[in-house]
Amino acid sequence: MKRFRTCLTLAAFAIAVLFAGCSKHTGKDNVRQADIGFIAHIQEIAITRPEEALALLDTAESRHRLSAFDINDLRSLVYHNGLSRYKTALAYARKAYNDPEAKKKPKRLLSLVSIMADEAHTNGDYAGSIRYCTEGLDLARKLENRTYEAGLNVTWGLNLMEMGQYDEAFRHIDMAIGILDKEVRKNPRYHAWDELLYALGMKLSLLWDKDRYEEAITMKPLIEEALQGLKKSDGIPDGLADMRKAETDAIYCCIAYATSDRTEGDRLYRQIEANPASSAPEKEYIRILCLNMAGRHQEALHYIRREKEMLRASTDTVNWDYINPHLQSELEAYQGIGDWKSASRVQSMMLALTDSLRQRERTRDALELAEIYNSSEQALQIERQANKIRRHNIFFAFGIPAFILLAAILVYVLKSRRIIERKNDAMKKAIDELIACKDGLFEKQEENMRLREKLESSDRQSDQEKDRMLFEHVNHEIVSRKLYLQSDFSKKELLKGVHIPANKFASLFREFAGCSFSQYIQDLRLDYAIRLMREQPQWTLDAIAKEASMSNGAFYSQFQKKYGMKPSEFRKRELFAPIDKND
Repeated sequence: MKRFRTCLTLAAFAIAVLFAGCSKHTGKDNVRQADIGFIAHIQEIAITRPEEALALLDTAESRHRLSAFDINDLRSLVYHNGLSRYKTALAYARKAYNDPEAKKKPKRLLSLVSIMADEAHTNGDYAGSIRYCTEGLDLARKLENRTYEAGLNVTWGLNLMEMGQYDEAFRHIDMAIGILDKEVRKNPRYHAWDELLYALGMKLSLLWDKDRYEEAITMKPLIEEALQGLKKSDGIPDGLADMRKAETDAIYCCIAYATSDRTEGDRLYRQIEANPASSAPEKEYIRILCLNMAGRHQEALHYIRREKEMLRASTDTVNWDYINPHLQSELEAYQGIGDWKSASRVQSMMLALTDSLRQRERTRDALELAEIYNSSEQALQIERQANKIRRHNIFFAFGIPAFILLAAILVYVLKSRRIIERKNDAMKKAIDELIACKDGLFEKQEENMRLREKLESSDRQSDQEKDRMLFEHVNHEIVSRKLYLQSDFSKKELLKGVHIPANKFASLFREFAGCSFSQYIQDLRLDYAIRLMREQPQWTLDAIAKEASMSNGAFYSQFQKKYGMKPSEFRKRELFAPIDKND
C-alpha cells in the first residue's frame, strides 16, 4: 500500500512536470521576459567577442530565454559592430523591426532604426537609409534623445552627399553640429564632446574633399573649442584628445599645402610630429598624406613601408582600406619621385587586389544570403515544432493513466539509476581532484624551473634529470601559452619553437606524461573544457567543444573514455553540486 501511494505521488509529479514543460513552448505569448542583465552582457561583448555573443544567443534562442525581437535585435548589433557583416546585420534588423514587440520598446527601436540607417548607407541603399533616418528622427524627437537625433542627421547628410545634393547634405550635418553644441553646454561629458568632434570632423573632411578650403578654415575656432572641451571633460580615455587633435591637424596641413601656404603646412606638420598620438607605430599613417601633399615623397615612402609591414604582420591586407589610402598613397609617392617602374608595380597590385575583393564580396554575399535563408528555415522549423508540441499537449491530456503506469515503472528504474549516480558523483570528485592536482603540479614545475636555474650547470646533471627539465620546460610552454587550443598545433609546430631532439620526442612524453603526444594534447583540451563547464554554465556543450579546439565527436568520446561518464552528466553534477562553505 505504501509503495502504491509512492507510485501515485510520483505519477502526479511527472504529469505536473510534463505539463509545465509543455506550457513553456506553447507559442510566442508564453516566451519568458527578457533577462536585462543577459541583454546588457551581449551588448557589452558585441564588439570585442562577437563569436561568443552569437553562441550565447543561439543557446538563449534554443532555451526560449529571450523573445524573437531580442534575438534578432542583438544579432543585428553583433553582426554590425563586431563582424562588420552589414547585409546580414540588416536582414536581422529588419526582422526585429517588423516584430510587433518593437513598437512596445521605443528606446530599443530608436537604436535599431539608427543601425538600419547606417547599414543601408554602407550597403549603398541611400534612399532606404534616408527613409530610416526620417523615421528615426521622429522617434528621437518624441523621446527627446538629442544625441540620436544628431547622429541620424549626420547619416542623412552622408547619404545626400553620395547622391550629389551637397548643399542639403551640409545643412543636415550643420543641424547635427548645432544640436551637439547645445548638448555639450548642458552636459559636458567626454562622450558628448567626442560626438561633436565627429560631426565637425565629417564636415571638415567633406569640405576638403570638395575643395571648399575657405569654409574649412572658418571651422578652426569651433574645432579648437571642441578639442579643449574634450581635454577638460571627466573620464576621457588616455590619448583620445591627442588623437583627435592629430586628425584635424592633418586635414588642415593638407589644406595648407593644397592652397600653397607652405609655411602654415610646415608648422602644422611639426605639430603633428610633436603629437604623441602620431608617434605610435599604428598611428604614423597620419603623416603620410601630409608628406605627399608637401612633395616630401621619400619621407612618405619611409612611413608607407613601416605601415605596410605592420599591416601585413597584424591583419589581412586584402581589403579596400589597404588599396586606398595605403597603396594609393604609395602610388602617388612613386609618381612624385618619378619612379614609374615602382608606380606601375603598385598600380598592378591595386588592380589585382580590386579583382580579388570583388570576387570575395560576391562569395560573401552568396554565403550571407544562404545564412539568411537558413535562419528563415530555422524560424519555420521552430514554428513547426511549436505546432507539434500543441498536438502533443492534446495527447497528454488524455494520457494520464499511461503516466501513472510510467511513474510505477520509474520507481524501479530510479533504484538502478542511484547506483550510476553515485558512481558518477564519485567520478566527478575524482575529476575535480585530478584537475586540482594538475594545477598544483604545474605551479610546482614553474617553481622547480626557477630553482634549477640557480643550481649547478646542466653538464653536471644526470641524463634523466636533463630529460625531466626539458619536458617540464616543454609542458610549461604548452600550458602557459595555451598552445593546445590552436587547431593546427602539432609536433612539427612545437619543434619550431622548442628544441627537442627528434629521437627523444616520443619517449619524452611517454616517460614523463605517461602517454603519447597526441593524447597529451587531448588531455589538456579536456581539462580546459572542464574549466569552461564551470566558468561558463550558460554555454552549450558544442560551444565548449569548439572553444577547446575539439570536434563534437572527439570531445564526447574522449571525455567518456577518460572519465567514464558523459559531459552532460558531469555538467549536471557541477550545476547541482552543494556549495562548500569553507571555500
